[in-house]
Amino acid sequence: MNTTALTDPQREQLRALLEQRKAELLAELGEVQRDTLAVARTAGSAEAEPPGSPRDQANSMASSMVRDAEAARDHAELVAVRAALARLADGSYGECMGCGQGVGLARLLAQPAAARCIACQSKAEAHGQH
Repeated sequence: MNTTALTDPQREQLRALLEQRKAELLAELGEVQRDTLAVARTAGSAEAEPPGSPRDQANSMASSMVRDAEAARDHAELVAVRAALARLADGSYGECMGCGQGVGLARLLAQPAAARCIACQSKAEAHGQH
C-alpha cells in the first residue's frame, strides 16, 4: 500500500521526465545501431582498408567493447523506463515493489524509473539484484 500518494501534477512531471529519458535512450541506441551497421558495411566491402597496426586494432576493439557496454546499459535503462511508464498507466507507480510503501517523491525525481524505496533497493543490491 502506497502511503505517500503522488499528486496528479507530480505524476505528470515524472511522466514527462520518463518520456524525455525514453526518447534520449532510443536516440542513443539508434545511433549505436547506425554506427554498427556502417562498420559492418565497411568491413564487408571490397574496398575495406587493410588492418592497421596491432595498436590500432586493439584501440578499435576497446572502443567497440565500450560502445557495446554503453549500449547494454542504455538498453537496461530503457527497459526500466518503459516498466515505470507501465506502472504509471496501471496506477502502481511510486509504490515500492519490495515493501509496498511509497518510494518517495525525492527519490523518484532523482531516479524516475525507481521501482523500490531506498531500503528495499539497498537490500536488493546486497543480494546481487538490480
